[in-house]
Amino acid sequence: MPSSLVDLFLDAVRVEALPLRERPMAQFVRRSLAGLPVKVIEDDTGHRINGECGNIICVPEWFDSGRPAIALFAHMDTPRNTAFVHPVLTQTKITSDGTTILGVDNRAGSSILLQALRESLPGRMGNFLVVFTVAGEIGLYGSKHINLDPYNVRLGFVFDSAKRPGTFVQSAIGCSLYTATFIGKAAGGTAGPAEGVNAIKIAAKALSRVPVGRPGPGVTSNVGMIIGGEATNIVPERCVLRGEVRAFNTDRLYEHISMLKATFVNTANERNGSVEFETTVDFPPYAIDKPSESYRVTAAALQAVGLDPFPIDDDTGSDANMLNAHGIPTINLGIGAQNPNANDEFILLEDLHKAEEIAKELITMSASL
Repeated sequence: MPSSLVDLFLDAVRVEALPLRERPMAQFVRRSLAGLPVKVIEDDTGHRINGECGNIICVPEWFDSGRPAIALFAHMDTPRNTAFVHPVLTQTKITSDGTTILGVDNRAGSSILLQALRESLPGRMGNFLVVFTVAGEIGLYGSKHINLDPYNVRLGFVFDSAKRPGTFVQSAIGCSLYTATFIGKAAGGTAGPAEGVNAIKIAAKALSRVPVGRPGPGVTSNVGMIIGGEATNIVPERCVLRGEVRAFNTDRLYEHISMLKATFVNTANERNGSVEFETTVDFPPYAIDKPSESYRVTAAALQAVGLDPFPIDDDTGSDANMLNAHGIPTINLGIGAQNPNANDEFILLEDLHKAEEIAKELITMSASL
């Protein structure tokens, strides 16, 4: 099923644009929109996150900030290099040749929105923006720092879910990261180990007292890194645990983090050590109520293109998490980017085209907000 959208996607996946190094993809966006009635604006997010590029905001020339608008989003970065990707086009799907990722996350979303924008601009329809964010793969930094206040954005739609078109993320999990630094007392491992306090042993004991995996409904907890010690003949003075907690409910997220801190502190005190505990919010959870305008518009757009709306709770984050935190009701839409970030990732041609239909329908609907 060759098409302008397929050609655009095949070109986009070959662009090398890792997190914080999205300039080549930003240039690709500008080239793809050259000569069309749209202003392409780069914000200052790149400077704020020490990246080479900011978010790219595409504003049709007739855009009216005095009226409510919608914004459509995709992120420009891929988690792994796509410079040497070899896309394989079949009658039904696009894959890589199996030696690299395809870059379908999120070059599919970027291509869908670029093509929808290119096809909508000549008709001068709708009151909308298209935004290409940076650093989506390493902390949603683009959407964390974006300022859409000047554009009167009432609703947002992110094209970044691996689910097939028709599915949309009504609620998504939030994530908090933590670092626990256990502090003991160094001593010679051969001459005087009894004089030391082994920080690794404290950390191991503390870790044995906390649940990992799925400690409760809607909560996941993981320790992903352990760092400690200087040499095999020295009692280690410091040991660092780094982990994360995810939950659909903010209260449960904080409750589990508080439990971890209390357990780590108590264990360290019992063993004549101490612990420094730091936590940061990676991204907050979100939930869209069924009676809301955001839910209603999403369902209507999906039905208009012949799909049955299927809301889900998702245990991954997206720009939608941060945009909801900014007060913009936003839903992440399924685009069919399957097996994302693996060498066998792919997208069905029918899903690629159907997701573009959804984007164009939302653009049309933005005229009547």
